Amino acid sequence: MEVIMQTNRNRITIRTFLKSCAAALAGTSALSAAADPVPACEPLVKGKPIRLTMNAGTVFNLNATGDPPWSHQVRGMVQVLHLGNCKVSFQATILAGTQGHQFDLVGTMTITTLGGDQLLAGVAGWADPDPNDPSQTTYRLYYNVTIQGGTGKLQGAKGTGEIKGVFAFYLPYDPEHPDDPNTLFCDRYAGVATWLFEGMMVLPHSRR
Repeated sequence: MEVIMQTNRNRITIRTFLKSCAAALAGTSALSAAADPVPACEPLVKGKPIRLTMNAGTVFNLNATGDPPWSHQVRGMVQVLHLGNCKVSFQATILAGTQGHQFDLVGTMTITTLGGDQLLAGVAGWADPDPNDPSQTTYRLYYNVTIQGGTGKLQGAKGTGEIKGVFAFYLPYDPEHPDDPNTLFCDRYAGVATWLFEGMMVLPHSRR
């Protein structure tokens, strides 16, 4: 049975949606490689807004059976200014698009430092086909991010920011062609993404 993705514009098959991923994946690699390395962890200033940037590479799954809403999980690594190398995860829902967008996105994001502290945020945004891709298989990604708290050294964190990126799907893994760059080398996820975050964060003063 062929899965159909229902959008507010048209109905597209997963097969059509996955056709030209090679070019998209080349673009994600270029974006990630162009980002500057993130410096080592720095002391966090409390009670004062600090600039926060992130550069991420992630993999994701997607349960796209029937019409939206669909569940969507993301895992990966992210370099965070002031926090160093971290792990990132999303728990999101994909909805039929509004306000001219093909898909709406809403959910949560968790950043976990190598020391185990967590930064917790709500995310809401959209995904649209890249206008430079006539096959509409490369998608642009946008999230409005609201930092809502944290654990450990990040407890009480507040802030806002934006995520801008791109994602693409791979074709299913083909064991007869294991070196095909258009197919998954792992059958546990559906595709890859890369994105950048720009925003501000404030940590509360220490209690005395």
